[in-house]
Amino acid sequence: MVVLGCLGQFSSSSIIPTTSSSSSSSSSPSTSSSTPKGLLTRRRTLLVGPTALVASLLCLYSPIRSPPSFHNIALALQQQDELQQEEDHMVHLFQEASTSVVFIKDLEIDKNLKTSSKEFMLSEDINAKVEGTGSGFIWDKFGHIVTNYHVVTKLITDTSGLQRCKVYLADSRGNGFYREGKIVGYDPAYDLAVLKVDVEGYELKPVVVGTSRDLHVGQSCFAIGNPYGYENTLTAGVVSGLGREIPSPNGGAIKGAIQTDAAINAGNSGGPLIDSYGHVIGVNTATFTRKGTGVSSGVNFAIPIDTVVRTVPYLIVYGTPYSDRF
Repeated sequence: MVVLGCLGQFSSSSIIPTTSSSSSSSSSPSTSSSTPKGLLTRRRTLLVGPTALVASLLCLYSPIRSPPSFHNIALALQQQDELQQEEDHMVHLFQEASTSVVFIKDLEIDKNLKTSSKEFMLSEDINAKVEGTGSGFIWDKFGHIVTNYHVVTKLITDTSGLQRCKVYLADSRGNGFYREGKIVGYDPAYDLAVLKVDVEGYELKPVVVGTSRDLHVGQSCFAIGNPYGYENTLTAGVVSGLGREIPSPNGGAIKGAIQTDAAINAGNSGGPLIDSYGHVIGVNTATFTRKGTGVSSGVNFAIPIDTVVRTVPYLIVYGTPYSDRF
């Protein structure tokens, strides 16, 4: 159909006849057809025929596309700009929040080591065994560090005097240093603990505390921590569920936990879960793993920050939760 249509665009006047018209002289028909002019017209006819066919096929298989409109170009540029802004925001979010996140090492020193605790902290870990790692975050400028109870359980329950806690952190300018962490208080019912480090000569940058009561399923959230010992790792996800109930270290239940699909693995425990504004909305604490693999299933939990805000001040002042004082 298309080929015929395209062929129909060529008028009969555009094709030169191979023989003379009826009005030409009848006395020399053979002469006109045998002249070079006759041969030329025949060649033109042979050329025009294939050309028309090629043009028809081009009409069918290679239609000329109109250039993109100004609206489409503007829309593509807008989408690209929005993507760049989103990436820049995430980079800035991490840079601002990661300074307040710490890396915690649980160590067991050699019982034959005859050095003071301070001397040990200033040396390498050659005479110590790493019992575990975790995360935490700077609560205030006085050196209080919030983490999970299960991250520092061995230090809390130590009776041998060989357990130590080494905290790697950074000051407000991003300069890294490490100190020994001392237990200030703990509450296994909410899987929370507070450490204290000596920060003389350093200015710390505490986290910005948010709220968990206004959270909505589907909003973005980000976990910062040290999974498997890889410091300052950022993972992103959404709030997958609210009001969950998870087991606590003392055998009870922690109610109101935040469920997220932001990856939380071994070493992330105690680190902050933050919102899109960089405000802490929870403390990363647990993950469901695929049986026999240890791999996260994508179902992860954080203690809501409102619970942390109610508990931590009592731990700093009294060393025990409010409920244990009466």
